[in-house]
Amino acid sequence: MRKNKKNISGVTLVEILIGIVITTIIMGAIYTTYSVVNKTYSQVSEKAGISESSRDLVSMLIRDVRMAGFKYYVGTHVKERFASDTSGQCDGGILLPSISYFGFNNGFENPDDSHNPIVIRKQTISQDDRALASDTCCDSIEVVYEDFNINDVTQPFKKYKISYFAEKSENEGRGYAVYKTFQEWSQPREAGCEWPLPTAGSWQPETPQKELIREYVVDMEFIPFDENGLIVQDVDGNYPDPGQAGRVDQNGNDIRNRLQDIRGVDIRLTFMSKENFFDRVRPNKRKPKQLLSARVSDTLDNTQGQDTADQTDLKLRDSVLVTVNTRNLGGDLFQ
Repeated sequence: MRKNKKNISGVTLVEILIGIVITTIIMGAIYTTYSVVNKTYSQVSEKAGISESSRDLVSMLIRDVRMAGFKYYVGTHVKERFASDTSGQCDGGILLPSISYFGFNNGFENPDDSHNPIVIRKQTISQDDRALASDTCCDSIEVVYEDFNINDVTQPFKKYKISYFAEKSENEGRGYAVYKTFQEWSQPREAGCEWPLPTAGSWQPETPQKELIREYVVDMEFIPFDENGLIVQDVDGNYPDPGQAGRVDQNGNDIRNRLQDIRGVDIRLTFMSKENFFDRVRPNKRKPKQLLSARVSDTLDNTQGQDTADQTDLKLRDSVLVTVNTRNLGGDLFQ
């Protein structure tokens, strides 16, 4: 008697194991792809974040440097408006001068009262306050310009000084913080509606409140140059400073007297990412110094996280370099 045999199909253990191996490989490939894409996206986002957050600081510096040395000349319309205004204490209106009546203070006696359009001081952060022992940070810049406020009858002419400087951030791991101060020159009209003679005054307020502009700054550098594109500096590389006497340039001229020769400023700002950008310390790859100053090159080397003072620093460094012309300087306007 013949028995009916049925064909029974199934999956063997070997086939199951093969399927598991293939699935594991596919999942591993998907995870690796995801990790690479996610890391690339994070790095792009960090770079975009640095660019976006630094744009405001760069724009402010460009705007203020371009205002350096600006003088306001009163036109016919403004003169007629003040002359016809009899609502104040002056009978017959106010005879407005065509140009600011402010005196000029070279700041030689007190550098803090300097009216020079641009004053740059190199590496103003002391060694004790630097974040890393190898840092060369940070320059400061002072910009002075004049303006006119038509609504201020008692003192329509204005003179302002804006300063940018850096200090070590109070928050650990945020590098340096850039601050801005705003000061106003006080020289109101005298009694009897007479305009005062140009005399020395004082910046008001005496202790200006500093405004935090941005943290996560690595370095801030300003380089002044003259109408020939040459750096305005003394034989030791120092820039004109009203508080430093006895320093001469290569031609033997007192460097303080060249404060009015500045026609432009090269600005370099170096920022760092808020989060770690690299996943490991990378080999040292020096940048070509024939195109960059040692200060710039050293900063970009630290971009790769190989600063000898901190081998655990994996944050990204990125520099912004711009050239700003001081369009209001030149001629005999400030003599």
